[in-house]
Formats: sequence, C-alpha cells, structure tokens
Amino acid sequence: MNPKKNTLSKSTLIRSIQCSKSLYLYKNYYTLRDNAGVVQQQKFDRGHRVGKLAHQLFPGGKDCTPPDASSYNESIAATKLLMQQQHPVIYEAAFKYNGILAALDILENKEGKSYAYEVKSSFRISNTYLLDATIQYYIITKSGVELEDFSLVTINNDYVLKDSFDVHSFFKITSVMDEIRERIPFVEKSIGSAIDILDAPLIPEVAIGQHCTKPYPCDFQGYCWKHIEKDSIWYLPGVSMQEKSNFIEKGITTVHQIEINDDLNARQKVIIASYQDQQPFLQREKLRTFISNIHYPLYYFDVEAFQPAVPVFKGTKPYDRIPFLFSLHYKASETGELQHIDYISPVGEDDRINFIEHFLSATSGEGKILVFNTLMEKTILFKLSSDFPDYKNEILERIKRIIDVEIPFKELYYYHPAQQGSFSLKAIGNALLQKDEFARSQVKDGEEAMAVYNELFYEEDKNKTDLQLQQLKAYCKTDTYVLYEIFEKLKQL
Repeated sequence: MNPKKNTLSKSTLIRSIQCSKSLYLYKNYYTLRDNAGVVQQQKFDRGHRVGKLAHQLFPGGKDCTPPDASSYNESIAATKLLMQQQHPVIYEAAFKYNGILAALDILENKEGKSYAYEVKSSFRISNTYLLDATIQYYIITKSGVELEDFSLVTINNDYVLKDSFDVHSFFKITSVMDEIRERIPFVEKSIGSAIDILDAPLIPEVAIGQHCTKPYPCDFQGYCWKHIEKDSIWYLPGVSMQEKSNFIEKGITTVHQIEINDDLNARQKVIIASYQDQQPFLQREKLRTFISNIHYPLYYFDVEAFQPAVPVFKGTKPYDRIPFLFSLHYKASETGELQHIDYISPVGEDDRINFIEHFLSATSGEGKILVFNTLMEKTILFKLSSDFPDYKNEILERIKRIIDVEIPFKELYYYHPAQQGSFSLKAIGNALLQKDEFARSQVKDGEEAMAVYNELFYEEDKNKTDLQLQQLKAYCKTDTYVLYEIFEKLKQL
C-alpha cells in the first residue's frame, strides 16, 4: 500500500466522481496505474504550455508553483502572503480547505477584489470543466477568500496567426459563476462521498462500465480489466457501454452467449457471428466489383499531420492540421517492382509549399492513389489547395484519383474475427496477413506520430530530433507497405 497521505485535490475529486474504485486505487495503490503513453503525456504538456501562455493576459504575476507535489503547503503559505500584500496577480495560487487542495491558474487582485481564472486548452466549455471550476471555487471560498468572479479561459477557434502572436485575440474569457452556483450542492455531496471512500478498509467493488472511459479514460483499466476474458461482452465492438451493461443484466457475459436476432444491427450480426464461428465473413461479388475498377499503375499513399494548439505558422488557426510527412509506395504493373518515396518536413519551418511540391512530383504519373480512410488525406489536400491556390488545380487532380481501400472493410465485403471489431489499418493488416508489421515500429499509430512531431518543436537535442524523424518516416513507410499488402490480399480473396 502507498503510504502517501490521503489528502484530496481537485483532480482526485474529479476522479472519485467518475469512479470510487479509481480514487481508492490512486490513493492507496498508486503503482498499479497504467503508464502514461506518448499521446497522454503530450496532451498534459500542451495544457501546461497553454496555461503558461495565458499568464501574458495578466503580466507581472508571482508564481506559487511548488517545487514538487509534496510541497503544496509552501505554495499555500506563499499565496496567503501575496494576497495579504495585495499583489495584483498570482500564478498557481494554492488553497486548502478541510484537507482538500486546489491550485488556480491565475488569481487577480483588482481594487481590493479577487478574480479567479482557470485555463483550458480547448475551444468549448464542457460539463467536466464546469465541475472542475466549481470544485476550485468551493475550496477557495471555503478557505476564506471571497471571489468576485470565476472565469474559464479557453482558446478562440476563430483566431488566425498573423505577422505576430496576439495573446488577447487567441484566448476567450467567460464567466461561469451562474453554472458554478448550480453545481455547489453536488460538489459538497461528492466531497463527503470521497472522504468516505478514503476511509474504507477495502478496495470498493465497482463493476466495469462506461465510467471506465468517460469523461476520461481511467488509468487503472489495466488493473481492473486484467481478468476479463477476450470473449467477454465488454470487448464486444460496435455496441455502446450501456448496451453491454444491459447484456450483463440479462446474464449474458460472453460474445458466444449472444443470440443473433433482430435486436442487433447488420454490422453487429456479422461481427458477432464471425467471432462465434471463428470464420471470416466474405461477400465475394461485392469485393470483386470493387477490385475490378482499380488498375495499375498504383500509388499507396499515407500522410501524417500535427495539430498545434498554438498556431506556429502564419495564416493557420489553433488545432489546424498541418501535414509534415507522407509515404508513397508505387507499383507500375502487376509484375513491376515495388518502389518507395517519402518526404518529411524540417521541424520548426513552414514547409507546406515544399511538402506540396514533393507530393505533386511523386504522383505526377498516371495511376490511382490508394488510401486507407480518405477523410484525413482529402481534408489535408483540400486545405492545402485552398491555402496555396497556385497549386489548386494539380492538388484537385490528385484528389480525384484517390480510392478508399477502407470501403470493402467498412461495408463488410470482408471481415475477419481476428480484427476483434477494430477497423483500423493495423488491426485489418494483422488479421489478413497473420503478422504484425508494426511490431518493430517505435511509433505505433497516427495519433502518436502527431504527438511525437508536435513535441519536437520544443526539443533542444538535435540528435534526438533526427532519430525521431527517422522513426516517424519508418512508421509511415510501414503504413503504406501494409496498405499494399492488404490490397494484394484482397485481390487473392
């Protein structure tokens, strides 16, 4: 058991509201947590950077960030002293009430009145953010500080980076006092429940459910799900967590127990029957029709993009998709040699024109361009054609040549039980090819590729940057090679 003192904080209260078992494990068996992945860490770092950037809205503040997580009493004392001195702005102001900690991004003292600001690296104000703000307001005011107002600072989704960054246009400030007042009774009740959880002698018994993933993916899923068999109803794809709970209530705990009837939609029937029989599902004529319209020469194409919360290139908006890498495998004929071309943008440069020119050059010959799920590729190419009209006609010509290889899987011309309900390129590739081409890749998926490249903007070690750029290229090359192999397998089928 972790000897860490059982104090509560805003984040642990949010955790307890989502799942009492998660709170107990976090406080007493912290080492059982799942390791934070690259994507999760990047989201945390992004939020931290956006929070720091918001300090520019209220310059000249004193920072009360503790040196480590166990030193919040120092932050509380520093905050109290600065407020007594009526310092105009305090960053990471810390408060404590009834053993519960809260740190506030920005506290402003203006004409003897206190104003609270919490920063979020998103466009909209969610119910979770409002609950978060209510907890902070409750702890701060109960600790003896009267707040005139409480606002959430979010990103303005209409902001466009011009010649220089304008912090006041980038952020939006919204008072949420009315929403906070509505939620205070719920927070008071939740605090009482959380304290009861921490006083419990044993781990609470909480069944698996939608709280495992909403509003946040729980970092104890590895522990709670480790004894769940792979044919459990909980792994059933294409069915909501609520529907899975309904199955459990009826005594149906495994996929093999499900009766295939009209209560299921067509997709669920195929997936469940395939799983129960452990046989692939094949609509051969539909697959033949799809394949018959695709002729050599062929390009197999994949693009990777990143989405910086704070725009880094002129003319872009927060979270715009900026392409930085593409991979192309090319085959001139059925018996032709498989060739490969790729391009990756240097970190820190607005390289979009070079990116366009390399892509257009690589696809200048005739031939269909095969893509797995065209949404991202087409969205990026359309945006490039709009932002760089000199290349519009050529880019649109490439778009017209794109064919989506996801179609035969999405439309269930073919489904393999080893996909386990997933329709990702990796899952389909592993099932069809009976091997994992991505096993050797340091980068595991597109979301991770985006996170890795985004963080390179803040990486000072050039050797590490060069290594990770090569790892990104290797991942993207694997993507298009697997796409090629999948298409070859579909032709055989």
